[in-house]
Amino acid sequence: MGISVGNVWHVQPGHAAQPGVVYAGTQPAGLFRSEDWGERWAPVETLNRHEYRQFWGEAGGGDSALHSIEFDPRDPNRMYVSISVGGSYVTHDGGESWQLCSHRVIATNPMAAQMEASARELAAAAGMPESAFEPVLPPGVDPAAANEMHKMRVDLKNPDRLWGQTHVGVFRSDDRAGTWHDVTVGLPSFHGFPIAISKRGEDAVFVVPLEFERDNFRVCAGQFAVYRTRDSGASWQALTDGLPGPHDYQSVYRDGLDTDGLDPEGVYVGTSNGEIYASTNGGDRWQRLPGTLPPILGITAAAW
Repeated sequence: MGISVGNVWHVQPGHAAQPGVVYAGTQPAGLFRSEDWGERWAPVETLNRHEYRQFWGEAGGGDSALHSIEFDPRDPNRMYVSISVGGSYVTHDGGESWQLCSHRVIATNPMAAQMEASARELAAAAGMPESAFEPVLPPGVDPAAANEMHKMRVDLKNPDRLWGQTHVGVFRSDDRAGTWHDVTVGLPSFHGFPIAISKRGEDAVFVVPLEFERDNFRVCAGQFAVYRTRDSGASWQALTDGLPGPHDYQSVYRDGLDTDGLDPEGVYVGTSNGEIYASTNGGDRWQRLPGTLPPILGITAAAW
């Protein structure tokens, strides 16, 4: 294809029914599969050569990255992936075919609308034509597909439900990505990267909202906070007990938040400043774990 792998963005074990299978998502966007725990890899050509690849990043170039790989625990043939600047896709036949499933992500929250209006004003002042805001997408594809997922996850307790932290808000799907609902209202910002879902017990979803500034200064605004919903996104609660602030400015990357599925459930967050905070009671109270690491790109909790 004339494309070289620059980075591996995400590694994910395959479905529980397929031991030894591992997937890797890369930058430029690509999906690779191993059947021997990563000793040998093969490209998933049906996705990597998808007809929409020409619309990923700069014609499939360096801006695109495959960062989310999720499975339906009931069906090893159903798998979801998300591509930065490329949309999200689902396969129902074990990877034989892939369908775009993020084109119905339509932001209705006022913060996203304000951001778009501000961007259009700046563009007009700079002499940019209105057509610059029309995304280049395949015929018949909703332009809202440009509202990319920053992280997508399947709720293992209810696999018909998916959650996504996007560039323009937090969204929930209750029908396997057929439709999406904007549940951003109640958060201090529409922007962010990570999202984590409780694996047992009381249903909860966690996000870390970030300020979205024009100079790309994307941090928590003074008070580092994880937000939690326990009613499917109808309301959000700020969780700050034990977290640094009010004069603390750092970020959490798209894989920097996870839950462990224990009882009571633990929640873990790693920051761009190399700090890890853990909560053993669903986020009500946090404590910093010892040590300072390099910027934390990902944190995963495993229990066995």
